[in-house]
Amino acid sequence: MKLVKLYANKNFKNIEFNPLFNVVLATIFEKDKNKDTHNLGKTSLIHVINFILLGSFNKAVFENNIFSGVVFYGEIELNTGNFLIIRREIDTPTRISFKVNEFKSLAFTSPQNWDDENMPFEKSRKHLNELLGFDVILNYDYRKSITYFLRSQQDYLDVYKLNKFKGKHIDWKPFVFELLGYDGTLIEQKLKIEDEIEAKRNTIRVLKTENRVDVGDRDRLVGLLEIKKQDSDEAKTTIDKFNFYEQDKLINQDLIEIVDLKIQEFSTDRYRIDYEISKIEESLVNIVEEVNIVDLAKMFDEVNMYFSSELKKEFEDLLKFNKAISKDRKKYLIENLSELKEDYKSIDTSIRQLEIEKSEKLSFLTEKDSYSKFKEYQKELSKTEAEIERLKDKINAVDQSLAIESDIANLQTQVESKVQEIRNVISLRKHAEINKIFNSIIHDILGTNALISIKPNKLGNVEFDANYQNPNDFISTSEAQGTTYKKLLCMAFDLSLLVHYSKNSFFRFVYHDGILEGLDNRIKIKLLDKVKQLCTEYNIQYILSLIDSDIPVDQAGRLYNFTKSEICLELNDKDESGTLFLHNY
Repeated sequence: MKLVKLYANKNFKNIEFNPLFNVVLATIFEKDKNKDTHNLGKTSLIHVINFILLGSFNKAVFENNIFSGVVFYGEIELNTGNFLIIRREIDTPTRISFKVNEFKSLAFTSPQNWDDENMPFEKSRKHLNELLGFDVILNYDYRKSITYFLRSQQDYLDVYKLNKFKGKHIDWKPFVFELLGYDGTLIEQKLKIEDEIEAKRNTIRVLKTENRVDVGDRDRLVGLLEIKKQDSDEAKTTIDKFNFYEQDKLINQDLIEIVDLKIQEFSTDRYRIDYEISKIEESLVNIVEEVNIVDLAKMFDEVNMYFSSELKKEFEDLLKFNKAISKDRKKYLIENLSELKEDYKSIDTSIRQLEIEKSEKLSFLTEKDSYSKFKEYQKELSKTEAEIERLKDKINAVDQSLAIESDIANLQTQVESKVQEIRNVISLRKHAEINKIFNSIIHDILGTNALISIKPNKLGNVEFDANYQNPNDFISTSEAQGTTYKKLLCMAFDLSLLVHYSKNSFFRFVYHDGILEGLDNRIKIKLLDKVKQLCTEYNIQYILSLIDSDIPVDQAGRLYNFTKSEICLELNDKDESGTLFLHNY
């Protein structure tokens, strides 16, 4: 895939690219004013190319009034030989239109009819990926790899990890691994397993922090739990001894005093009845039923008293009367005694019942008085049960941690297996051809060797390196050489990828912004010559941007000659018409 044209409906210097070597040249006429050459649009061109190839909307570049109503068009040559025109508007950047033609368009005009018009953004990306039809790095779409072929100044800091790759290792390392000829899923799987391990370790840390435990504490916690359960059982037994009688009734001292009064009344009655019973029983004992007259006459004789017949007669009548009276009285007393004893028994039973009632009420009042103690037992029981639950949670947390640690151990085994698998595939050196091209480019430009290397570090993570074998051959003490050192490695890496995949359906262009800045003239000339050679030999489109002061001078003092066809875009600071967007902003 190559760039053919880039144009707009307004506020843009239309560009037609050369199929091989291209120069974006910015000429600075007012050098003494120290104008910022970026305002000319030399670097912004990368953002426009990225925009038309469906990169994310760059607010820093396009949120300016000069872009209101601007419609960009990009024409690219597909690897099938067909030509694709893409339309994308600044005002509606998420609506994309496509048109495929058999031949290159003749002018900077919009097609009359579109094959697909105003297609949604994500669907458009998928559609463009299908149209490009790349047959390498199939696990990723074209947007992942395009970043290596649109290098701005910020992308020269690292050969592999571009400024755009700001995420975790999993966001770029599997891709780079695949870019170098390996199966990127090996690293992706390993990193995902490690992420899972880290997530589980975080879970363990949370469990330990929240429950304040360590896996080694399990036996101690189980022992504490047993003790607390024993304390709980004892507290429950103590609480069960509190038998609150009729707890739903309101019992107070007044009720007990009423019972006391009844008991007193019954006791008085019982005492009275008991006294009457005693008197009746005594009376019954003293009743004389019969007196002997003979004995009475004899007693009179003994005292020398005359016991006349009239007196005898009176005594006999009296005895008869007394006998009749005693018999009736005894009958009455016996009947009365029986009634009194029944009353006594009834009253005694009532008193006993009242005493029991009083005892129960007094017992309950006693228990109410001790309710605070009962509540204390309940509080202690609640506290103990809460402690039991806390200990159970701690033990559960330990058990969870142990289970998770077991999972981690299994996952760690999988990681080790993946590490070994990665080591094995790296030993196959599938990137050897890319490394050979990379070294050739650096050697032809700098006269020193360079090496692309892949190796697992101590943790088994893959590390990518690109370095000079003898950097002292070209690095000077100049601070700028540090950037130059990296910049040339980046340039060589990008080109080595294009050369390596030149026989496949893949990108066939690369844009390097300011690649010549800070280089020695001899190195610049060698770089340009090498790039042109590769473009011709491998059908690669190379685009570089530079300011006129970076054009190299040969040993005879002659400026390097860029042909008119090689210069695809000329910018200058004479006025706004010399800038990329035809405005200063």
